[in-house]
Amino acid sequence: MRLFIVIPLILVGGFLVGLKINDIGNSGNIIMNIVGLWFLFIAILMGRKGKSNG
Repeated sequence: MRLFIVIPLILVGGFLVGLKINDIGNSGNIIMNIVGLWFLFIAILMGRKGKSNG
């Protein structure tokens, strides 16, 4: 079930990191990159959390 949350987070994060819009300027693009990287970071943490069978 966690896979249904992790995959959209990865897709949205990758989209936000790769997206460049000229109308919002440099600061807007930097903010979008930061948000996208946080989406990817959260997805990685959620995906790694379920790996242990201890």
